[in-house]
Amino acid sequence: MDFRILIYSRDAQLFLLLQHVLATEGFVVSLAGGANDILKLVFNDRVRAVVIDGSATRLDLYPFRAKHPHVSFILLLNQPVPPRGFGSAMADADLVLTRPFDPSLLIQFLRRLRVEAVVTKRGTRSAETPLRFADLEMNSTTVKVRRNGHEVPLTALQFRLLRHLLKDPEVVQSRDALIAACWSREAEVEPRTVDIHMGHIRRALKKYGPDLIRTVRSHGYALAAEASPDNHPLT
Repeated sequence: MDFRILIYSRDAQLFLLLQHVLATEGFVVSLAGGANDILKLVFNDRVRAVVIDGSATRLDLYPFRAKHPHVSFILLLNQPVPPRGFGSAMADADLVLTRPFDPSLLIQFLRRLRVEAVVTKRGTRSAETPLRFADLEMNSTTVKVRRNGHEVPLTALQFRLLRHLLKDPEVVQSRDALIAACWSREAEVEPRTVDIHMGHIRRALKKYGPDLIRTVRSHGYALAAEASPDNHPLT
C-alpha cells in the first residue's frame, strides 16, 4: 500500500536524514516547500502524514486538519519549551517531538497509522455497528460523524476522542483516560490539550443542535442529552 509522508522543512540535511530512515521502513517520502505545497500534495496524493519542522515555520494546523481529517500531523521542535506562538500548533498536532528526538518514536507512530490504514482499506471494520447517542451518529467504517442529518467535520484526533465518549456515553472519562485511549504512548500530552480539543468538538456539534458534551469539573467528560452551559467552563 502506498503510504505517502510529506516533510515540510527548509533544512535539507534533516529532510535527507528522515527520507533515508523512513524509506528503510517502506514509507514514500516527499518534500513540501511551503503551506501551498502541503495543500496541493495532500489534495492530489495519498498523503497520510505530514512531518513539520518547527524551525521552518509557525504553521496554523487547524485549517489543514479541518479539510483533511484523515491526515496526521507530526511537529518537530528545537526545544522542550515551545517558542511563543506554537501553542495552537502543538494542540492540533497528533505527535510532538523535541530535539534531539528519537527516530524510533516517529517510526512507531507511523507504523501504527499504516496498520490502521490497511485495516480500513481491507474493510475489516465493515461489520462495526454505528455508534449513536441522541441525534448523533458515528460510522467508524466511513470515518464520518452526522448530527440531525448534517455531516460534522472532525479531525482524526477529534474523531477518536468522540468515539471514546460514544462507546460509553454516560460514563465520565477522565482526561488521563482520554489521553491513553486517543494519543500514541510516546506522545507527551497535557490535560489542557484535551480541553482544547473537546472545545473544538463541542463547537462543531453545536452547529446542528444543543450541547451534548458534559464537563465534570476536575474529573473529565461525558455525553448528556442536553448538557448545561454551566458544566463546561473550561472549554
